[in-house]
Amino acid sequence: MKRWQSLLLGVVVSVATLAYALRGVELDKLGGELANGRYVYVVPALVLVFVGLALRAVRWQALLNGRIAVMHSFHILNVSYFFNGFLPLRLGEVARAFLATRLQPPIAVFTSLSSVVVERLIDVIAVVILIIFAITIAPVTREIEAAARVSGIIAVAGTLLLAFFAARPAVAHRLVALIVRLIPALEGFHVRELADRVLDGIAPLGSLRGAAAAFGWTAIAWVSSVAATFVLMYVFYEQPRWNAALLMTSIASLAIALPAVPGSVGPFEAAMVLGLTVGGMADAANPQQQARAVACAVLIHVISTGSYAFLGVIGLAQEHISLGEVMRSARQITARPKKETVPASVE
Repeated sequence: MKRWQSLLLGVVVSVATLAYALRGVELDKLGGELANGRYVYVVPALVLVFVGLALRAVRWQALLNGRIAVMHSFHILNVSYFFNGFLPLRLGEVARAFLATRLQPPIAVFTSLSSVVVERLIDVIAVVILIIFAITIAPVTREIEAAARVSGIIAVAGTLLLAFFAARPAVAHRLVALIVRLIPALEGFHVRELADRVLDGIAPLGSLRGAAAAFGWTAIAWVSSVAATFVLMYVFYEQPRWNAALLMTSIASLAIALPAVPGSVGPFEAAMVLGLTVGGMADAANPQQQARAVACAVLIHVISTGSYAFLGVIGLAQEHISLGEVMRSARQITARPKKETVPASVE
């Protein structure tokens, strides 16, 4: 899909999801909810957001077998979230891979990107578990159950496959050699070298200790995220519900994967409102409750994107690189011709 087509699709998705989130909402009621919020709860929520990001940095360090210092992991991760939040086409992951190549010793691009794939698969499994917890507290719609089931099956299957290849790299090498023999044209794409980089990135899943660390840090990080959402609900709700916080967090994490305008404006708000509705905190037929749900969604979105922007800028300063340089390098990596020989530090 061409870039302009992707951007157009993102605009369409954002408009459609915003229309869903704002249906029946009166602007004066929305303004009233925002004006009367108890914003003192933002402070502990910000602490929980910071803790969650720090835990994810420790997880990425574990996935890279400790080859990156925690502070570098934290700053680079925040830069990638900053990019993903404000730029289209998920350039944040490429920016993360580029910044890792500047470390001493450098980490190869495909090693970093492979660790990102592992992160995403583990996160999807975590999301499914959150929805299961929400279901045990209160029933949800069949559509959400079905989506969680399908996502969970795909994530578990993908993680098991990666763990198998990580534990038995010789099997992966034989498979790649077979594919190259069947399709000789692939030889020019350096697929054997790329396979080595990918196996390097998923290596921690090949051991019980590495897998336990990845899943353990993931679990703690998601607990922090859910807790932050729950605390922010107190800004507008007297008695928040844990099932709503679980659903809001899990649905939003899936929704931001949709193509949308920078910042995931639209899908994020729609996911938050859906989570509050399914969680019994909002009624689409009640304008006041709907306005409160949108106000809560807007606040959480502002807190998350604002945190990413603030910590991302700090990360750029700590890594001694400018925003423009990271953007140019990330675009060069994505635009590099596939047959071009790639330097060892970036391969």
